[in-house]
Amino acid sequence: MELINDDVMALWKNALTLVIKQGEEFKDNDGRICLEENNLVLTLTESTPKISEPIERMIERKKWIYPSKDELSNIMFKEYQAPTYDYTYGRRIFSFGDTLDQINSFIIPLLKEDSSSRRAVIVLYDPIEDSNITNKNSPGIIYIQFRIKQNKLCLNCHIRSNDLFFGWPANIYQIYTLQKFIAEKLKIERGNISTISNSAHVFKDDLEEINKIIG
Repeated sequence: MELINDDVMALWKNALTLVIKQGEEFKDNDGRICLEENNLVLTLTESTPKISEPIERMIERKKWIYPSKDELSNIMFKEYQAPTYDYTYGRRIFSFGDTLDQINSFIIPLLKEDSSSRRAVIVLYDPIEDSNITNKNSPGIIYIQFRIKQNKLCLNCHIRSNDLFFGWPANIYQIYTLQKFIAEKLKIERGNISTISNSAHVFKDDLEEINKIIG
């Protein structure tokens, strides 16, 4: 199933509505009841002027502490491991294995050399750290692929487990900032962003708040 929109709020609301109406119910390993849609693709077309609106809506609720845009950006770009998190994407993107800058040492040079490449992939899942049966906090984002189409940088992001209510607003903003950073380095425009969620889900405990967002 794929949903496409050029308005990030409309895309988010449509996804939440779909999962509530069609999602299959199951209990996760923490005993919470979820509604889940498998392999849901959400594509945000090029117009993204209000990319942070879902984050702002979550902050406005004042029922929980939701990360600010600056904090979310830091998680994506700082290469050191933040002590308050089990992992940070920035460390895995810009210092994978404390060695490899996947963006500046690979993605940008590759796409400058070969704009038609299909090899521009970064990996955020680290088997050394994450392939541990007792580890329940491995990254949600597994990999991100960048492709240049019609001279615009497009982004595909695979998410193994995606809480559409709490997680997706942060995810879409974070990968947008990464796409923007790379596009500026390549001196091209941004294209579409797609998230592919293997488990796109919401928790039944959150349905009252979700319905307020859907409106």
